[in-house]
Amino acid sequence: MKREDISIERQLVLLTAVEMDDSQGETLKNMLSGHIEWSEAIYQMVTHRTLNMFRYNLKKFGLFHLMEQELQRLMNTQWGVFKERNSFYLSKLVEILQEFDKKNLVVPILKGNLLASIVYPEIETRIFNDLDMLMKLEDVTPVVQTLESIGYIQGNYDEENDVIVEVSRKEKVLHQMATHEIHQFLKLSESKFAKLVEVDVNHDILWKGNCPYKVLTKDLIERAVPIELNNTRGYMLDYIDNIIQLSCHLFKEACLMIWIASLKDLKIYKFADLYMYIRKFYGKIDWNALVDRVKEYKLEKIIFYNFYYIELMFGEIVPKSVMESLQPEDLEYLDQYAIENKEPSKWEFDFFTRLFDVNRILSIDKSKAEGMTRFLDAKFG
Repeated sequence: MKREDISIERQLVLLTAVEMDDSQGETLKNMLSGHIEWSEAIYQMVTHRTLNMFRYNLKKFGLFHLMEQELQRLMNTQWGVFKERNSFYLSKLVEILQEFDKKNLVVPILKGNLLASIVYPEIETRIFNDLDMLMKLEDVTPVVQTLESIGYIQGNYDEENDVIVEVSRKEKVLHQMATHEIHQFLKLSESKFAKLVEVDVNHDILWKGNCPYKVLTKDLIERAVPIELNNTRGYMLDYIDNIIQLSCHLFKEACLMIWIASLKDLKIYKFADLYMYIRKFYGKIDWNALVDRVKEYKLEKIIFYNFYYIELMFGEIVPKSVMESLQPEDLEYLDQYAIENKEPSKWEFDFFTRLFDVNRILSIDKSKAEGMTRFLDAKFG
């Protein structure tokens, strides 16, 4: 199924999930002048975290006034909430970066908090719920000590008593061994919209268990480049490594049962992240070097998966020569899931149907949950 074959509501969601080109304004205006089932469109924008990008694009083309007043209020409210929430989160990120800088720790920023700062057009347009970072395991002690020194606790939130309960040393060790990250860091705050600040420190960009790929974190850290956020020095992965990290993150969450079972597998904002990143830094990406590095790590299937679907959703952006260089012979894997098992399953639906239809969860092969069960047992004991 092609993008033009899906409903007008779903086409609208995709069109406005990324910053639109100036040439697309008339297309958006024509869509809005027709019949839109707003209950479907708004639901999809909320669940895929793209409602604020929709508002941004409406404002960009002077079309916001065409929306029903109650929808305007809804969008303005969410915009205001995430302006305060994201700004608060980024102020906490700056505090952490300042402390890391004092200790000469290179801990690159990842995903939403990075993209909201340097890729998306406004801080409100990329919703994120935690601060993601990447470290070498050799740095685990100074990283933990630094975060603890400014009030963060490796633990879980007890909502009933409004306290953070520190986990045991055994739980911390098991979590580190069984997953791609060390146990989450939490800190209570006085913010109305970010009562709990969560910091996730990754030590691997892939997943544990039956993972056939390996990317050495020390390689990524060595190639990391300095950036400045609010006059504070931090680090990000280089242009190629960021594409690799975003792609690995999207692929594992799209294809592993633990995310599929919780309906966190296919979210448009993850695809939009990669598309927007490539568009922002297109001229700085050495595409030949990207192909070489991807092949060195044997990540062709993962990267092609991402490039294939962002093209299907948003249009061509990756050079055709790159697509041809990375394309595997067998493309059946593009529709597979439960890849942590010896034998993956195949989706019954086309990509756009499973992207938008939450009932996809009803069709999954329950026998494939064994890999997820092993993961949960290892993670939570």
